[in-house]
Amino acid sequence: MSENKNERLGSGTPSLGRRDIMKLGVGAAVASQLLKPQITSAQTERGQTETTRRGQGGTTFRPSEWTDQERYAGVKMETGPGWENNSNRAFGNGPMDDTSRLIVEYVSSFSESSIDDAWANAFSNTMIDTVASLISGFESDSARVCARLARSTQSDLKSTVLGYGITTSPELAAYANTTMIRFTDFNDHFSDMMGGVLAIGEALHSTGMQVMSAIILAYQVQSALSGAGGNDAGLDIGIYYAPAVAVAAGKLLKLNEDQLANALSLALTLHVPLRVDRSNTLSMQKACGTAEAVRIAVFCALSAREGMTGPSRPFEGRDGLWDRLTGPYTRLRLPPSAPTTTGLSGAIKRRPAEGYTQAMHADVIPAVRAWTKADEIDSIHVEMPFSGWLEIADPPKWDPRNHETADHSMAYEASRALIDGDVYLDSFTREKFMDPTARALMNRITVSVDPSFGYGQVRMTVKKKSGETLTKETSSRMGMNFGPAMTHDDIVTKYNRVCEFMRVDNAQRDRALAQWSDLRAVQDIADAMKTLAKFGNPQPL
Repeated sequence: MSENKNERLGSGTPSLGRRDIMKLGVGAAVASQLLKPQITSAQTERGQTETTRRGQGGTTFRPSEWTDQERYAGVKMETGPGWENNSNRAFGNGPMDDTSRLIVEYVSSFSESSIDDAWANAFSNTMIDTVASLISGFESDSARVCARLARSTQSDLKSTVLGYGITTSPELAAYANTTMIRFTDFNDHFSDMMGGVLAIGEALHSTGMQVMSAIILAYQVQSALSGAGGNDAGLDIGIYYAPAVAVAAGKLLKLNEDQLANALSLALTLHVPLRVDRSNTLSMQKACGTAEAVRIAVFCALSAREGMTGPSRPFEGRDGLWDRLTGPYTRLRLPPSAPTTTGLSGAIKRRPAEGYTQAMHADVIPAVRAWTKADEIDSIHVEMPFSGWLEIADPPKWDPRNHETADHSMAYEASRALIDGDVYLDSFTREKFMDPTARALMNRITVSVDPSFGYGQVRMTVKKKSGETLTKETSSRMGMNFGPAMTHDDIVTKYNRVCEFMRVDNAQRDRALAQWSDLRAVQDIADAMKTLAKFGNPQPL
């Protein structure tokens, strides 16, 4: 993009609170204002003004929204010659919509030279945390299913399912590794995208710096899309992971702009996940939902490299994303309009548990345990935000029968922590979530909504059998509220504890930490993958 063109594009960056930053998916690795210039959807290269009017300039067909006058007063369904396809895209594909072009131009212009030491250090913390999370999800039932699937497929492009040492296709390695990253709910969630970038990077023998740059790029695009102002109600977060990973993988594959647009379109139109995978009684799909988004993203990037084309107007076209699901974007910014973050922003979890409970474990449970013992409790009432109540306090969460439901149950997490003092990787075994003592305490817990509460805010009122009561509330009313922010040393301690729990040899642990904490020094990411190709003591698949 030329300098003059950049000047025309402008900035327009609204201020965001900490909660908004987390919703955007910035998480722990993205220092988004370090990249300039800023491209916005408010002013495109054609000088068009962003609008939320029906049809986005008449290009979207919405008969259900027509007024009676529009519907009946002289509307004539008739077409004829005149439209020309002058896009000059491969295989006669049509011109990109403005949103696709904006993203593709940003991806093409993204440079490793923009990543300074502060950004690299932030990324390092998130990378260490992600490796710890991956190791913690090893040998889960979900991971074992993915490993068996991966074992059945061979490919000229070779990627590794970590822990099991299985060599398979990039998309199936991405699926398995991402499932391990997400399974225990111990990561920042946005790092689910790393599984796909690592799989492509290993297959291509990319440098560590190239992989780091591509991962940061995925964070940027996902952050921008999730904060663009579209209505994503009822859709799972993988809706934007897929296109973000597709273009990040495309960057490693050195796709041209036409191919990047196809990868973006294919990933967006072929993967529309429903939020039901995180509602009611939970299944393996809770851990595999974003893994599927990452898998399809890798497949779409590889397909685009081979020449596959996708719809030219996936966002803005008739029957496209805006038309059928989200409505027009009103706040799309690239880089995303969020302040610089450092990786110590609170997105890194101290406990392998659902996000809404993190501050409760840090602030509330210790105070309650200091005041009473679990067997002295007569009743507990918890107040929390509506969104959290929907996710972890609906009726099925009082009878968890698997790991996935247990680590998303406010009643179980509170009971387990009050009995044991905390929750960790061994808190969600069948023996623990079927424990009669825990079940009895769960049956004395009720949960209601306080509509004024923000993410992670919890108030707990505990009544003893003696009649005494204690009310304790999380200390912060702002933002993600994961409790005290994790320092670099805290993250390394978390990594070491996970390795010990999962029986990773100390020498292998230290070698992996040295490599993964500084990818800039890694000349071939396949070498770092080899360090963790096998670890622990897996049972036969």
